[in-house]
Amino acid sequence: MWIRDLLLGILFLIALPAVAVGAGLLLRRRVGPEVLARHNDVAGFIYGVIGMVYAVLLAFTAIIVWEQFRNAQNGVEREANALADLYRNAQAFPPDVREQVEVQVRAYIRLAVEKEWPAMAEDKSSPESWETYFQLWRIHREFKPEDDHQRTWYAQSLQRLNELADRRRDRLLSARSGVPGVIWAVLLGAGAVTIGFSWLFGTQNAWAQALMIAGLSFTIGVVLLSIVALDYRYAGLTRVEPGAFRQLEEILDVWSAPGAGHPR
Repeated sequence: MWIRDLLLGILFLIALPAVAVGAGLLLRRRVGPEVLARHNDVAGFIYGVIGMVYAVLLAFTAIIVWEQFRNAQNGVEREANALADLYRNAQAFPPDVREQVEVQVRAYIRLAVEKEWPAMAEDKSSPESWETYFQLWRIHREFKPEDDHQRTWYAQSLQRLNELADRRRDRLLSARSGVPGVIWAVLLGAGAVTIGFSWLFGTQNAWAQALMIAGLSFTIGVVLLSIVALDYRYAGLTRVEPGAFRQLEEILDVWSAPGAGHPR
């Protein structure tokens, strides 16, 4: 994955500004800065409209991708919370049922971190994690509460089990969703028009024009790179990490330690 990230960084942050500046200076040399300067007023008016439309589109896409990334993070945290509640609620069950739930919860956490996260980076899921999830369902389906106390906690566990299923499906769907291809086509096409239009301005100093083109293309490249990074939620420069599961594993170790005071 780091090779892809490196190539994207070079493409958006180095190659894009370099090509934009080179093309702009080449056009300036072919046409002449005096000819370009005659149309600065008209070009500036049109460019303001193009720049505003593209800025809105770019900002809108970046915000949507960021919200989806944050929702994916929150979903992982809620999934871990549902597992913690299942582990805690099982303390009210008979010892054999409680131990089965504890074993499967720990297995679910371990497989999510070791198997499922690498699989989601390739738009896949872990068969072992699915099996552990189904085992949790089987344990709760076969368990028959013996009194009102157990029935109360059993009802709570079923709610958490349903929430775990919902969060797990959301996580797997999120790993396979992303910015639609048509939006990428619009972003790249409109970006090319926006950068290309900056070539039509004429300035007395070639270095000043080169810096303006480089700054514009670099800014667009940075935003596009951030969109790509956030769009690959479980792989890439910025990814949703299984930190909530690792923290939960540490919490369960504390709960299970002798003398921890956690109800058994």
